Amino acid sequence: MLKYFFNYCIYKMVVIRLSKKEQNFFYINAIYKKKSVNGKIIKRIGYYNSLINYGKSFFINYKILLFFIKNGAKISKRLYSIFKL
Repeated sequence: MLKYFFNYCIYKMVVIRLSKKEQNFFYINAIYKKKSVNGKIIKRIGYYNSLINYGKSFFINYKILLFFIKNGAKISKRLYSIFKL
């Protein structure tokens, strides 16, 4: 299973970006760059709810996120601005 993820990150460009589930609710996905936002995802990393101004408005699995970043994945501009990484 890890070999599959590793091959995607090294040989193809992978982006970590948002995909819309409902109004004001987004999933954080690792997806191949040339696929559409609603295309086939590699791995779901977390979620973000823009309506919540307090408490836990997002959840992200940092272990998976760091795995993809170490293997060459990029974070989208919108996601970068949300989390201020």
